[in-house]
Amino acid sequence: MNKLKLINKLKLRKYRDEYGLFTVEGDKLINEVPKHLIEFIVTQEEIGEQNFKKFSSLTTPQSAIAVCNKPKSSAISENFIIVLDKIQDPNNVGAILRTTAAANFHDVILIDGTADPFNPKSIRASMGAIFHLNLINMSEDDLLNSKFNLVAAHINGIDYKKFNKPEHCALILGNEGAGVSKNLREAATKITIPISNVESLNVNAAAAILIFHFT
Repeated sequence: MNKLKLINKLKLRKYRDEYGLFTVEGDKLINEVPKHLIEFIVTQEEIGEQNFKKFSSLTTPQSAIAVCNKPKSSAISENFIIVLDKIQDPNNVGAILRTTAAANFHDVILIDGTADPFNPKSIRASMGAIFHLNLINMSEDDLLNSKFNLVAAHINGIDYKKFNKPEHCALILGNEGAGVSKNLREAATKITIPISNVESLNVNAAAAILIFHFT
């Protein structure tokens, strides 16, 4: 397939899933990608500025686009994992992945229905942190049947500062509107961040507070 046609197709999740490929734009982010994942790079110099703009996902295009293979998931290796439960905004997904990597955690479970972490917006929001994490796609049932003790961020729960993290802990962060799904919520210990004057925190802010609390 023509390289530019492929780049255009990879703007859609169905093709990223079908081909196992994704794009990364800009020298800074491309430098974060492990070299063995890069298939090829197309530069603005090669194809011209106007042509390059057609294939860029940015309002202000960078100088290069890399087509990369998705990294393979590995077995969970830690006793504390982050779970993203149907979080819809790719910017939120990327920001939480950045926080996870900054806190030196490694394993992240993406429940079916979560925004694609390889969406260009997610990758940019993660600032390349996505390449330092082990991302695992999983169904609700698989998580419910796992060895992990489930802990759900919820508006009604135990004050997180009074909660003792169990061994094999899975911290679940829920959908922006609906929160953690019913089945997972009912199976989990619920913890909350006490707040005033507002109904809830943005999922990014809640994730940052809780993730660093558990470091």
